[in-house]
Amino acid sequence: MYAAIEAVLAHQEGAFPAHLRVETRPLHGGLEATSIDRITARYRDARSRERVAHLVVKRLAGTAMREAGIYERVVATHAADLAPRIYHVQRLEPERAAIYMEALRPARAWPWRERHAAQRVLECVASLHARTVGLELIATLPAWDYEAELQRTAALTLERLERLRRRPTLWRFRDALRRTRRLVDALPALRRELLSHPAFGRAIVHGDLHSGNVLLRRRAGRLVPVLLDWGRARVGSPLEDVSSWLQSLGTWEPEARRRHDTLLASYLSARGMEPRIDTGTRAAYWLAGASNALAGALLHHLSVVLDEQVPGARRASAAALAGEWVRVLRRADFFWS
Repeated sequence: MYAAIEAVLAHQEGAFPAHLRVETRPLHGGLEATSIDRITARYRDARSRERVAHLVVKRLAGTAMREAGIYERVVATHAADLAPRIYHVQRLEPERAAIYMEALRPARAWPWRERHAAQRVLECVASLHARTVGLELIATLPAWDYEAELQRTAALTLERLERLRRRPTLWRFRDALRRTRRLVDALPALRRELLSHPAFGRAIVHGDLHSGNVLLRRRAGRLVPVLLDWGRARVGSPLEDVSSWLQSLGTWEPEARRRHDTLLASYLSARGMEPRIDTGTRAAYWLAGASNALAGALLHHLSVVLDEQVPGARRASAAALAGEWVRVLRRADFFWS
């Protein structure tokens, strides 16, 4: 790591740093990574001036190494302004890699109560989607059979709902089982319809767009969104990103829930579409939301609810969040039926 940091600083300074001292502090987040550290590097530059640099090192192993390829093949060439600056991708061996990137300081702490901040994120992903439509670019993505993984997580979600049905105190999830089973059975057809939608079709999507993976930084006097953790970027419906973001906002921000359709319309405008949410758009949006729910979002909360080792307050919170995803499935089932 020391040599890699030295090389990164040498590239920035035009000369190797002298008297380099490195401090490391672990960071939370990045579920796909084996570890994430914030690095403070103190050194003397070519003029012997004392300098301090901050960067983040994200270590990846196994299938998570896919994120390194995403940064190299897609983000660096098509979305560099939407992500942290990548200084270096270090291939350590066939199954390990490390990404050296800029350390960002948020200009605004979560939660964001201004609708315009949430709207800027939608404009940001609209730009990503518009740039990455096309089979030529899509072919550059590192391999991932997302559809097969979605089928597996959907089946596990059904299994968890079956277990919840046997608990009298969780009766409100009983009706969800029937609807979820119907959607899981139809999932291949549902996905084909979603990915062939005439207005939205397919693009490269971030794939994990929620409040923990977005921050705001200040540039030229404006608040600019930055998208973090690109490890689940893939081919999908742009509405999967949009739904993920709006559901995340609505969970924590009542104002975002009230302004849901206004925010959705702002995404349509950013894509150059008529900002009118017709029945076809609304149906595709909720089908995209169901895909997100079955991709692991609902499974996670149900697993917490069923874990007797988890404190009661946390399980109650997980049950409430699971209920929000069940609501998404209910709407998707309505439109699919």
